[in-house]
Amino acid sequence: MRVLLMQAPVALASPHARLSPPLGLAYVAAHLEAAGHEVQLIDFNVSGLNPQRVKLALGRVKPQLVGISAHTETYPNALRLAALVKEHDTTTPVVMGGPHASILPRDVLAEKDVDFVAIGEGERTAVELAVAIEAAGGTPDADALRAIAGLGWRGGRASGAGGAGARESDDDAPDVSVLNEPREPLAVTEVGRPARHLLSLAFYEDAYNVLTARGGCPYRCPFCSASHLWGGRRRPRPPADIVAEVADMVRDHGARHVFFVDDIFTINRAWIDELLTLLEGARLGITWGCGTRVDLVDEALLARMAAIGCVGIQYGIESGAQDVLDSVKGIHKSDALDAVRWTVAAGITATCAFMVPFPEDTEATLAETTAFMREVKDAGGQLLMSYTTPYPGTRFAEQADELGLTILTDDWTLFDAKHVVLETRHLSATQIETAMAEMARELGLTRSV
Repeated sequence: MRVLLMQAPVALASPHARLSPPLGLAYVAAHLEAAGHEVQLIDFNVSGLNPQRVKLALGRVKPQLVGISAHTETYPNALRLAALVKEHDTTTPVVMGGPHASILPRDVLAEKDVDFVAIGEGERTAVELAVAIEAAGGTPDADALRAIAGLGWRGGRASGAGGAGARESDDDAPDVSVLNEPREPLAVTEVGRPARHLLSLAFYEDAYNVLTARGGCPYRCPFCSASHLWGGRRRPRPPADIVAEVADMVRDHGARHVFFVDDIFTINRAWIDELLTLLEGARLGITWGCGTRVDLVDEALLARMAAIGCVGIQYGIESGAQDVLDSVKGIHKSDALDAVRWTVAAGITATCAFMVPFPEDTEATLAETTAFMREVKDAGGQLLMSYTTPYPGTRFAEQADELGLTILTDDWTLFDAKHVVLETRHLSATQIETAMAEMARELGLTRSV
């Protein structure tokens, strides 16, 4: 079967959009190829979303299945892609996956140009859906669709469906959505490697990203949707597999710098010790970066990481007001400053991210955050600022009223952390914008786009 996978692009093109390749879609591609399907992958963050280019690709590939991956910000463009597919050939089935579709599957299935949703990890779901479509020579029947765990589908009646969350209907409502039983996560030994050969790696700033774990972060920060997506279950890959993948990237692609994709890279000390030992022994001659929490590092660990090639760490500090940190992050300002000082002393760049505003922020707490950001900067940390965004699946979105938050728009393209999309009980949108501009001016920061 011919399958075309497409990564929906951001609304406003920027260098950040081409920071790294879409590993999730590349993993799906690899599993489809392993099942014998002919797969092509287009990241429209690289090529730009030109309708004519989309039509040319559809005409060239003649796909029998199209998969589209979307985050919240890119969801409107994902719908544009789906519409272009149906304009080209109304019979081509469209399956949408990614974080936004996984969290809001019924909303996605209500769109006329989307036939299926892959909820959660999409590798096996995509393979089984392709098998069902191929066997049916077109649209599979309801029994075949119900057998695919992790699949949401539309256009059929849910009456009698055995899937979890299936909604019953009558004959007058043929377009209800059906959500099948959740899919069991892949064993980390079955994840395999992403299909990097389908990506134009030269166009990415951080082309050589390596996923070190499947699943989510156990900390359940209220502004992050990871716990909704993964339930807090983190499944680290075996360190030997990770190092072997890095070695292959060095040999096959000439990689010289690698970024380890993991929200909390240093959470498991035994695992990180084994990985560092294997990296050191492999003598690959690379530099690398990662992301973690400030309370999951110490001076000795950072010195060892630096000696084995680490040149950059991303920390989410978020606020400089301790009361706010206690409510949303559970870290201490002293830990953050220690982590930054140790990181810089080891010769590693410390990139520190902050967000504005949190529900309990006031003009006074924002002043505290500004002062603390200045301390972080003086300690050698590099600063990033963004607007707090109530992404679907987060506590900020699901409990907005309880938290005193007012979500100002349903335009998903603005959910990019670069726009004010909420107000708090203490701060209006105008106050938030003014405060952010003043903080940036005082700290010497400039807007990235």
